[in-house]
Amino acid sequence: MRNRIVPFVLAVAFLGLTGCAELRDLRQQNENLQQQLRMCESERETLLGDVAELEAQNQTLRQEVTDARQEGRQQADVVARLRDEQARLERQRRELQRLVQGLSGVEVESRQEGNFIVVENDILFGLGRTDLTDQAKSTLDEVVEYLLSRPDVTVRVDGHTDGVPIVTAPFDDNYHLAAMRAHSVMGYLVEQGVNPERVYITGFGPNRPRLEPEEPTAPVDENRRVEILVMPEGVRSIGEILEGFRE
Repeated sequence: MRNRIVPFVLAVAFLGLTGCAELRDLRQQNENLQQQLRMCESERETLLGDVAELEAQNQTLRQEVTDARQEGRQQADVVARLRDEQARLERQRRELQRLVQGLSGVEVESRQEGNFIVVENDILFGLGRTDLTDQAKSTLDEVVEYLLSRPDVTVRVDGHTDGVPIVTAPFDDNYHLAAMRAHSVMGYLVEQGVNPERVYITGFGPNRPRLEPEEPTAPVDENRRVEILVMPEGVRSIGEILEGFRE
């Protein structure tokens, strides 16, 4: 009997040892799985962060595309308005050139601000005077006829002088003389029927010479003049449109 018990006990012990080994293996496997799970969770969090970052980048790119399209439309609008205004000012330039064809001492110049009718000083005034000559009135009558036929235009009359110091009373300086001469031209235009709300004046004095003098106070006939800027009402200058494009 005793001989039978011993093998049985040994068998049970063996099974117990085997069970413990399997339990340790299971625990080790469980720990490995737990570690793998934690790694997966970490990778998942990383991937979620990457997805969020990519989505933010995608949103930024979509906004940039939208902004680029909007900017493209704005630039196209600026270019279209610039083209329209250039065409309108070119038509006006041709009209003004036809207007002054037969007039002595008068020409048309196109600049960034618009089209100017440039009248030599000797045509308009006597030396050191601001009252218009008869020739001046005859010349300005042609301008008046044009302005009355186009009541939508705005007119700026600019007075210019050279740098020769003023010695004739009652003028304080060249700016005063330039402004008073521009005022005389404006007064005549208004007297002949041009809407005074569409006419204004500036006195540049010697500040915008056509020819640079050798010395600031040197006499330069070409710089003594009156210029009439003719601009359709509500139309911005070419320079302002280009500023909008650069923005």
